Amino acid sequence: MRSSQAVLRLCGGLASALLVMAGFIGIFADFLRALANAWFFSAVHYLAECAFLMAAGSACVLAEIRPHPTVSENAPYLNKYLGRSVFYLITGMYIIGRKVDDHNGRREGVQSWLDLLIGLYTLGVAGVGLMFAYKLSGLPPALSEPALAR
Repeated sequence: MRSSQAVLRLCGGLASALLVMAGFIGIFADFLRALANAWFFSAVHYLAECAFLMAAGSACVLAEIRPHPTVSENAPYLNKYLGRSVFYLITGMYIIGRKVDDHNGRREGVQSWLDLLIGLYTLGVAGVGLMFAYKLSGLPPALSEPALAR
């Protein structure tokens, strides 16, 4: 594995861990607040949102470090540069717009600004990953994805 591929995997692992962290923060900042105020439908929405972020981030961490059989079976697109990059692109765009005010588009609160930073970092990893996917698209899988070669 080239050092640039290893750095990209480490950066992807960090982006995935940040997605897990955003979901964990959302449990305390959104879900429990809505539950305490008896906003049950909003609480269920926030719980689903946080569960998705934590599950997807955990799956990507496993795919980046060493492809896990469970991840390979349920989300095979995470074993390729293109699949991980598109996933990071979609989740980066989602997390950037997560806590924006609907009326004037302003960001208020630490969680909103943290989501922006996490989203921008995830989009950066997605962009670099897309460039790698394009550059290595003609190579056989054993050379483009050395972690999958067995």
